[in-house]
Amino acid sequence: MANLPPIALAAMLGLLLLAAEAGWRDRPAQWQRWPLNLALGAVTALLGRALAIIGPVGAAMLAAQHGFGLFNLVALPAPLVILLSIILMDLAVWFQHRQFHERAWFWRWHRLHHTDPGLDLSTAVRFHPIEALISLVWKSLCAAALGIPPAVVPLFELWLMAGSLFEHSNVRLPAALDRALRTVLVTPAMHRVHHSAHGDDSRHNFGFAIAVWDRLFTSYRDSPSGPEIGDPRPDAGPKTAF
Repeated sequence: MANLPPIALAAMLGLLLLAAEAGWRDRPAQWQRWPLNLALGAVTALLGRALAIIGPVGAAMLAAQHGFGLFNLVALPAPLVILLSIILMDLAVWFQHRQFHERAWFWRWHRLHHTDPGLDLSTAVRFHPIEALISLVWKSLCAAALGIPPAVVPLFELWLMAGSLFEHSNVRLPAALDRALRTVLVTPAMHRVHHSAHGDDSRHNFGFAIAVWDRLFTSYRDSPSGPEIGDPRPDAGPKTAF
């Protein structure tokens, strides 16, 4: 299993979560939503594959070859470099996600993700191709600036995919387990707040995998203002033009 590529491991996790979702009667109407969601996921996946060599892996290789980037300049034990790489890249993606909600030009692309009237595994791949390209550029810049070892980039991508699949899944965890997990990891119930159509819920809980960033930067909200999932109210949108 250790030799499987990240996409295969993510697919295995997706199948397990899909099986868990099947047990919930309140799951959204898949066949009305999945064709568009999965088509968008396929497009962004193809873009990622086509641009992989000039994406985060390519940026990390370039940084290693020329000796720039934090971890290429500071000698640290390899296990610590791997751990810090994943943590700092997770923070970078959290920051990116917040900017997609706070700046109008970014929101115009990210809003497609929030117009899904349901929330399940398919929502995890419902992203506009322009947003996917912006994310690719941002992750590449961060990978180069941090000097992440090229071999660690696929590990981070697996971490990111696993977190996205888990948090978007229509799975209900026992309340005690959810409270315990969300002190460290983003749970489905925690992320449902972000997809709420009520008030300014969508301007909270930006995390993809690590939950502490929202607590640290005061964007954490414990529960949604209402039960509906979907496009947030216009007055909850970005306050800046760009």
